[in-house]
Amino acid sequence: MALNSLLITGLLLSVLTFFLTKINKKLGSYFTIFSTLFVLIFLFGYMNDVGTVFNLGSFGGFSLQLVSSNYGWFFSIIMVLTYFLVSFFNPYWIEKMVNPASYNMLYVFSVVSTLGIFFAKDFLTLFIFWEMVVWSSLFIIPLGKSRKASVVYYTISTIGSFSMFFAVMYLYSLFQTFDIESISQNLISSPNTAVMAYFAIIIAGLAKLGIFPFHTWLPIAHGNAPHTFSPVLSGGLVKMGAFIALLVSAIIPTSQIFSNHIRIIGVPYENYIIMVLGAISIIVGTLMAIKQEDAKRLIAYSTVANGGYILIGISLLDQVGFAGGIMHIFNHAMASAAMFLAIGAVAYRTGTTNMNELGGLIKKMPVTFAAYLIAIISIAGIPPTSGFASKWLIFQGLASKGLMFIAFATFFGSIGSFMYVFRPLATVFLGQLSPKHKDVKEVPFMMQIPMLVMSLLTIYFGVFPSEMLGFISKIQASLNIVPISVEGSKIYSFSGMWDSLVITVAFVIGFIIAALIFYTHKKAQPVDQMNTYTSGEFIYDPESYHYAKNYYAPFERLYKNHPSVEKFYDVIALRVNEFGRLVRSWFFSSNASVGVFWISVIITIAFFWGDKI
Repeated sequence: MALNSLLITGLLLSVLTFFLTKINKKLGSYFTIFSTLFVLIFLFGYMNDVGTVFNLGSFGGFSLQLVSSNYGWFFSIIMVLTYFLVSFFNPYWIEKMVNPASYNMLYVFSVVSTLGIFFAKDFLTLFIFWEMVVWSSLFIIPLGKSRKASVVYYTISTIGSFSMFFAVMYLYSLFQTFDIESISQNLISSPNTAVMAYFAIIIAGLAKLGIFPFHTWLPIAHGNAPHTFSPVLSGGLVKMGAFIALLVSAIIPTSQIFSNHIRIIGVPYENYIIMVLGAISIIVGTLMAIKQEDAKRLIAYSTVANGGYILIGISLLDQVGFAGGIMHIFNHAMASAAMFLAIGAVAYRTGTTNMNELGGLIKKMPVTFAAYLIAIISIAGIPPTSGFASKWLIFQGLASKGLMFIAFATFFGSIGSFMYVFRPLATVFLGQLSPKHKDVKEVPFMMQIPMLVMSLLTIYFGVFPSEMLGFISKIQASLNIVPISVEGSKIYSFSGMWDSLVITVAFVIGFIIAALIFYTHKKAQPVDQMNTYTSGEFIYDPESYHYAKNYYAPFERLYKNHPSVEKFYDVIALRVNEFGRLVRSWFFSSNASVGVFWISVIITIAFFWGDKI
C-alpha cells in the first residue's frame, strides 16, 4: 500500500473506531489493536525504501507531500510499535474512560498523524500533522484525572507550535518554498538566517521532548493522563521532539552550515547550547525523579532525563555518539512504556500509583515485577539490556570530543537513575504487602503480552545491538555522517572495541555463580511477617514495616532549597490571571456604570477624532 494511502486509510480507521466503540466499548477497544497492527504491518514495507515521493493533496499553489526515508521509517516504526503494544491495555481500561469512543478514535488518530510528521517532504505538511497530533493528545489527556494537565500541556505545546510556525513562514518568505531539501540548500549559503531558523524550530522539539526549561508539562500530563495513554506519551509522542532535533541538526546539515561559526570545544556554539540544555535536563530530571511519591510522576521525570541523553547524542553529529542517541530513542520507548505499563497494571489491581500505599506485590504480580525490573535495568544503562548499549555509545562520543561537563551530567544521570528506578522496585514490589492487597492477583494474560514483548526486545537488542546499529549506520550514511563501525557482535569506537556477546556471557556466568551460591547455601529461615520486634517492642501494624515515605530524605535535603522553574512559571501564571481579571472587570463587567463609561469614551473618540482614525 502506498504511503499516502496508508496514512489516509489509518485516519479513516480512527473514524471507524469511534462508531464501533459507540456500538460496543470492548469492540472499539479491540479495534484499536487491529488498526495499529494494520499500520504496523504495511509500514514494514518501507523499511528500505528511500526517496519515493507521495502526494497527499494540492490546493492553490501548495502541495502536501510525503517522502520515504530510513530515518522517517525508524521513528515511525518505534511510534506505531509502541502504540500497538500499549493498545492491549485498552479493552481493560475502557470501562473507566469518561468518553470511550473519543478516546479510541483519538488514540488511532494520533498515531497515524505522526506518520505525516516523520515522512513529511515539506514544512507545511510537517506543521499540519504536528498540530493534528498535539490537538488529538490534548483531548485525550483530560480523560484521565486532571483537566489542568491539558492546560499545561497545551500552553507548552503552543509555545513550540508558534515558534515553529514563525520559522516556517519566515523561511517561506525568504525562499518561496516549504520543501525541506530546497530550504536546506538555501540555508547553506545563508548561515546567519539558519541560526534564527535553527533555534526557532528546535524550540518546538525541546518543548515536545520535555527539555529544560520546557519540561514542566511532562510530570503533570504523564502523571494525570489515562493509564493507557501515559506509556505512549512517554514512549512515543515525546520522540516527535527528537525528530525535530534530528531535522534541524542533521537533515538540515548544521555541521556544514555552522562550520565557520564560533566553536566551543570543537562544537558550533549553536549545537553546544542545545547540548547544555540536554545536560541540564538530565540533572534536573534525575533530582526531581528521586523526590516523587507517585510512581507515574517519577517515570515522567525519568523521561525528562532520558530526553537529555537523546538530545545530546543527536547534537553530537558524530560517528558513535549520534548512533547512541538514535538508538536510545528506541531503548527509552520500550523501557519507559514498559515501566508505565507495569505501574498501570499495578493501578489496575490496586487502584493507586502512590508508592506510599503499595508494597510486597512481587509474589502477587510476578510478570509485572519482571517487566518493571528489566525496564529499569535498561533505563539505568546496565548490560545486557539495550539501554547500556546506547548510553555507552553516547559516553564514547562525549569522551572523544572532550566534552567533560556534559559527560559529567550524563554520568550523574546514570548514577542517579539507579536511585530513582530502585524506589518503585523497593516500595511497590518489595517490602511488606498491605493487608488490603492480600487478594490482588496478576493482570490478565493479554495485559502481560506488551510487557513481555517490550522486555524481550530490550534484552534482544542489548545482546545483539549490532542488529539495530547496522540500520542506524544507513541513516548516518544518508545524512552524510560517518557510519558507526559494526562487525558481528563487535562495535568499534575511538577508544577501542566492545563485544556485546562477551559482556553478555560474563553476566550470565556471574548470574549462574550467584544462583549456585544462593541455592547451595543454607537458606534464611522464613518467619511470619509479625513474628519480629524492634527496640524490644512488638509492632502490630504490618504497614509500619514498609518504609516508603521520604525514601531518600537525607539525599533530598541536600537540594531541598533548589531554584524552581515551576515556581517561576506559577508566578507568571498568577500575574497573567490577575491581568485577565483586570481586563474582564474593565471591559466585560456586568456593572451598567462601567458599560456607560466605555460607551461614553467611544462616542467621545468618534466625535473628536473619528475622521482621523
